[in-house]
Amino acid sequence: MSRIFKSSYVTVGQKKKIGIESIPLEIKVEKEKDIREEIDYEAIHNEKMKEIEKLVKQRMAEAEKQAQTIIHDAYEDAKGIYENAKKDGFEKGRPEGYETGKDEANLLIKEALNIKNEVLKTKKNIVEGLEEQSIKLVIHTVEKILNKEVKDTYDTIIGLVKAGLSKCAYTESLVLRVSPDDYNYTESAKNKILCLAENIDDITIKQEPSLKKGSCIIDTVSGSIDCSIETQLNQIKSLFTEILESE
Repeated sequence: MSRIFKSSYVTVGQKKKIGIESIPLEIKVEKEKDIREEIDYEAIHNEKMKEIEKLVKQRMAEAEKQAQTIIHDAYEDAKGIYENAKKDGFEKGRPEGYETGKDEANLLIKEALNIKNEVLKTKKNIVEGLEEQSIKLVIHTVEKILNKEVKDTYDTIIGLVKAGLSKCAYTESLVLRVSPDDYNYTESAKNKILCLAENIDDITIKQEPSLKKGSCIIDTVSGSIDCSIETQLNQIKSLFTEILESE
């Protein structure tokens, strides 16, 4: 804390600062999820939120400790100034010395309170930024999982088709549109797909040049179902963005 007084009772020292380190938001995916199973995005969100909350509490405790130490030192300094001024004033018979010391002590206490308010303000800013950071972290984590699954295995497309078929009802045939990269594998797995689909007797598989790898659209008599990974991720981003903007 800077010493702003010129009294002989005040010692000029180094400026003290409250240091709060930024919170590291490293993406750590311990185990990649199988896209064939439904990814529990809420569980991922909760897990990452707990990690961030733990780090925030740790940083808050460190900042609070620093602030309390500085405030305690300021009160001790103020007390010393007050007592010395009082003693000096009585010894010399000058009440103005006592009053000067008292004013300086009060200013020192005020400076300590300002530091405390700055700490509280910093804590508030960190908490307000916590939700936005956690949402970005969740999206990044999910994106990493999905992109790795698309890159590493052709079985991904089967998982997507399975998820899409679960939404199909009252249809005996359908058209399955996939990217050129996924076409050959999907065609070879046609019988496997038929086994996954209840009440569906015929499936036509077509290439769709506009679709990316890992994309899949199911056309039925009642409409189309887009079960592409990119579409799912965009829906997740949209959902979290709405949550953030509603706060």
